[in-house]
Amino acid sequence: MTELDLWLDSYDDIYSDFDSRHYLKRRISEDFLYELRREMKYKEHNAEGLFLLLPQEQRDEESEKVIVSSLGDFFRRQFLFHQYKCRGKLRNGILTLLSGIMIILLNSWTDFPLSPSHVIVSIKALLEPAGWFLIWASFDFLFYDFTRLKNERDFYKLLSKIHIYFKSA
Repeated sequence: MTELDLWLDSYDDIYSDFDSRHYLKRRISEDFLYELRREMKYKEHNAEGLFLLLPQEQRDEESEKVIVSSLGDFFRRQFLFHQYKCRGKLRNGILTLLSGIMIILLNSWTDFPLSPSHVIVSIKALLEPAGWFLIWASFDFLFYDFTRLKNERDFYKLLSKIHIYFKSA
């Protein structure tokens, strides 16, 4: 079983320093998430277990049950949020691409009238750059920005499936 091991000085290392609520409601620390990302980046295989290592004198089994539940819920909620966000952004990127293509087609259709007027020339002057802009903006999104969103979604997908354990160190 591939596992991730993170050393903690106390349970508070998991949570934000600025949030003093109970473990079930506290925000997860950005430092903790950064360390998880870093550890997962260097693993060849997807980790099946996350082992949080604590000094024996710091451990409390009741708190650990609450924290495991809290972390699992957080990872599942984040995965669902990022999955929803990815789908919406992908839909918007595809719609932008299709809009650009439609504008380019409309622009080429304006070439066919027999008597070009100032109105037609003005419309053509507006449509051509707008169409190309939408096409290239959608390509930029679909090839670069969407990859970043997918990576974030995949990170939380892996964490939503991981088993969390506490261990004495």
